[in-house]
Amino acid sequence: MTDVLLTHAYFLAGDPREQELMRPFPPLGLQYLVAALREAGGVAVEWWDATFQPGPEAFVPVLWDHDPRLVGFYGHTITRPVTRGMVARCVAENRRVVAGGPDPVQYLDTYFDMGVEVVVIGEGERTLVALVDHLRRNGWRWDEPSLEGIPGIAFRRNGRVVRTPPRPLVRPLDQLPWPARERADLSAYFEAWRARHGETALSMTTSRGCPYHCTWCSKQVYGDTFRRREVDAVIDELVDLRTRFDPDQIWFVDDMFTINRKWVHQFCERLVERGAVTPFYVIGRPETLDAELVGALRQAGCYRMYVSAESGAQHVLDAMRKESTVEEVERGAALLRGAGIELGVFVMLGYPGEEKGDILATRDMLRRLHPEVTLLSVAHPMKGTAFHDAVSERITGEEAGRLQFRMRHSPRLYDAAQRMIWADQSLRRRLAARDFDAGLVRDLLRYPAWRAVFAAVD
Repeated sequence: MTDVLLTHAYFLAGDPREQELMRPFPPLGLQYLVAALREAGGVAVEWWDATFQPGPEAFVPVLWDHDPRLVGFYGHTITRPVTRGMVARCVAENRRVVAGGPDPVQYLDTYFDMGVEVVVIGEGERTLVALVDHLRRNGWRWDEPSLEGIPGIAFRRNGRVVRTPPRPLVRPLDQLPWPARERADLSAYFEAWRARHGETALSMTTSRGCPYHCTWCSKQVYGDTFRRREVDAVIDELVDLRTRFDPDQIWFVDDMFTINRKWVHQFCERLVERGAVTPFYVIGRPETLDAELVGALRQAGCYRMYVSAESGAQHVLDAMRKESTVEEVERGAALLRGAGIELGVFVMLGYPGEEKGDILATRDMLRRLHPEVTLLSVAHPMKGTAFHDAVSERITGEEAGRLQFRMRHSPRLYDAAQRMIWADQSLRRRLAARDFDAGLVRDLLRYPAWRAVFAAVD
């Protein structure tokens, strides 16, 4: 029997967008939780990664095989609909069920109605250890009076939701054990990467949190804080990953890798000094970049940086509270190019206040940036954000776990806008690379076609 089984409800088979990109990574949050429980000791802990499974029906034999006393779910907006059925299965078999992550705290009643008994609010490692210890001491049952003494949770008692005081954040972060990574857990990811890209990748984190206040960003787990690990502790983990798994590259998942320039310089210097230079890519704030910093990053192995450009219209960025300008994005892109670092760009369409001309301004900004990767999304509000509060009276429903709202233009226009920009970007990359093939002809036809649709619809 397994005491604790941790899992999630994300199935790659149900995500056509990620199937197209095929850059999956193991769920780092779950691996941290597993490591924390194993370090605490006293219980048998396993986790089940749903990513490459065909669907939630594959969860049933896993339950029978592990026979866990407690099942913990990582909850995310897009996985909530699928989580419901998996939780119901656990409840039907009289298993304890908890949930955590960014979604459950905003949908407490929804998760409690599913059958989840306790929701972890905020960072999960120490809270989950405390919950498991509570269950062990009480014969794997909840003792509600003493449950109220555990910080950082919510549960339902006599029909009323009880929220305990928040748990202090982990400081310093290096108190946490490294994520529980095993070769068997990574093999499917490596195979997927090799098949599509001819290389492999693993993820790491050097920090938690972000001090910026973008209106659409959910901060349900780490809040507005920013905490960073020690430079050599990060490099120790990186060296361990290289020794054990030999990935071709590392994806640092930090929300803002370049926010502390002094730390970044130290990190880059120590990577070189320790002979640990490794290809990696990050997310950075363009206004934090200068020639010296991007040069240090390139020398340490950074080959791509993603920047959150979002819009080519400054008034849209101001409405988002981005605290950056279009000019800063373009300046940062030029610095990266000068250092030989590729550029990835995040763009959001459909934010309130955006007009058709602003979408064209975003297209034009992307033309000037020449990014190697362009990631487009259409705005949707998440509970707990300023964006959600601003459009709450315009929310029309939910689709695949995502809230929908009355937008300035029709869904058809935003679909055409995305396709127009994708075609434009693909065409320009092919021309720059002198790829005079059938793909170029296709893009030469696609761009004007979608540009015409975009102009015709509203």
